Parts: sequence; structure tokens; C-alpha cells
Amino acid sequence: MSANTSIVATPQSKGAAPAKRRHPGVIARNILIYTLLIFIALTMLFPYYWMVVNSVKGARGFTADPYSLLPKTFSLDTMRYVWGAGHIGRYLRNSMVYASIVLVVQTMVNALAAYAFARVQFPGRDTLFILVLATLMLPYSVLLIPTYLIVWKVHLANTMWGVVIPGFASAYGIFMLRQFFLNIPMELEDAARIDGANRLRIFFQIILPLAQPALITLGLFTFIGTWSDFTWPLVVLSDSTKYPITVGLSLYRDQQWVQYDRTFAASTYATFPLIILFLLGQKYIIGGISLTGLKG
Repeated sequence: MSANTSIVATPQSKGAAPAKRRHPGVIARNILIYTLLIFIALTMLFPYYWMVVNSVKGARGFTADPYSLLPKTFSLDTMRYVWGAGHIGRYLRNSMVYASIVLVVQTMVNALAAYAFARVQFPGRDTLFILVLATLMLPYSVLLIPTYLIVWKVHLANTMWGVVIPGFASAYGIFMLRQFFLNIPMELEDAARIDGANRLRIFFQIILPLAQPALITLGLFTFIGTWSDFTWPLVVLSDSTKYPITVGLSLYRDQQWVQYDRTFAASTYATFPLIILFLLGQKYIIGGISLTGLKG
């Protein structure tokens, strides 16, 4: 090759990979998948949208056109009524108290029990753990009457503690946290023991900080489950001033008539705290679930 010959640099000569063209079939498949996902998302969001729309129509607007997807009238009178005369504010406060107490106590009880099943060696540990898991097979309705009789015998019926104490432990929560604790390296505890840390210090200063995703995930499930519970508060409570939001919503109907506009407005208040809580904790849910159940 002569010295005057010039070499023209091409993308291949510089090491750049040639652009890949997507096959039309792959593009069509992606379009179909995303279209299906968007449709499913809209289907799930539609009930919430319709609930909010009907809650701001006002009584007259709802009566005139209850099925319209866009409100022709806008009024917050129904929202104000259910908050004041409808006592939704009281029911929301009761639900917040019940769910918060169960959240704190159940998370701690489940964490302690799960740590014992995962790390502490004692006679009959595996058998006891199997019995705990067996309670998951019992239908909720089977336990309803025995639980109420126990609460009534100890004079906790129609009280706040009668509502929350049966939820202070959960077999599902114990199982979930135990599986997470089994994935924490044992070497961390051995090193802490060499430094003189006892078991409680290891639990609170090493295990719990590492288990933050699982604890937050379990806390969200616990709060939502307690907030959404209807049957147990209805059975154990007889004073309407102590009703949670789920039972309070049932007061907007009787055997022959349902106050739909007020029910929509009250439901909007009831779901708003859960949506905010989920948005704040959603980044921990996937991590908390994906890191459990990997080791038995």
C-alpha cells in the first residue's frame, strides 16, 4: 500500500457496533404487551376514578346523572356532609388508632417470634413452627366465635382493646420475617457475639436494621388489613362512636335504600389514607417480598 493511500475511518474500524434493527414482529409484540398492560391499569383505576367523580357531583348532580363519567356539576356539599354530620372524621380517627396499634405491636411480636424460629435452638422449635403455619389453613369464620367468647369473658367486648388484641400476632407475618432472617448471614451475629453483644442487642442493632424492607412490607400489609377489616369490629363493637371506617360506611344504607352519593364521598375519604401510604412505601414492597422465601 502506498503512502498516499488514505484510509477512511468507518464505524466498524473504530470498534463501534453496528446499529441493530428490531424485527417488525418484536415491535408488534411490544406494542401489544404495552397496550394490554395499559388497558389492565386503566381497568383497575376506573373504579377509583368513578368513585371520586360521583363524590363531587353533589346530591342533585348525582340524582340527575349518576352514570356520567365527567361531572356536569361540581359541589363539595356531600363531602362536607359526610365529614361532619356523617361522622366520617370520627370513623377515620378510630380506624387510624386501631390500625396503628396493631401495626406497631404485631410487627414487634412477629419479628421476635420469627427471630426465635430462625436463630434460636430450642426443643420442639420446628414442630411449633409447623403448628403456627397450620393456623393459616383455618378459615377466618371458624375462629370468629371462639375469639369473641374469649374477648367477652375477659370483659373487653365493645372496647378498643377488644378490637386490636386479636390482631397482635400473625402466622403469615411470622413466616415472612423468618424467611427473611434466614437470608441474613450468620457471620454477622458471630462477629457481634465475639464483641460481647448479647442476643437482644444483636436483634435490635443488627437484625432489625437489615430487615427494614421486610418490616415495612409487613407493616403495610398489616395496616391495610386492619384498616379494611369489617367483620370483627362489627361483631365485637356495639357502640357506634367506636366504629371504624369500614363499619361506619355500612350506616349509609338500610334494607331498602342506599345513599349512593354519600357512600361514594365517604369511600373517597376511606381510601385516601391507604393510597398515600402505599405510594410512600411501594419501593420497599418489591424488595421485601423478593427477599423472603429464598431459603428454608
